[in-house]
Amino acid sequence: MGADGWWGSMSKQVGFYEYGVSPYHLKPFKGFFNPGAFQLLKRTGRQLLFIGPPVAAYYFIASWADKEYEKARRKGGAMTGGH
Repeated sequence: MGADGWWGSMSKQVGFYEYGVSPYHLKPFKGFFNPGAFQLLKRTGRQLLFIGPPVAAYYFIASWADKEYEKARRKGGAMTGGH
């Protein structure tokens, strides 16, 4: 191998310099609060009138069905007819 080493002859490194941007100079939310974001919220709010009632109906039916299922699993629930 000798003095050249495995990668050949390289110069001796004197210093290591790394450049970067300070996190205090970054703007992570730049452009987040623009008119497009407000338009998105406005359109989503309009769709809640179409999405909300079916979701609420499903939630209430599912919770009612869970209660009925738990009632039917009990010993006394089957004997009284489930009421």
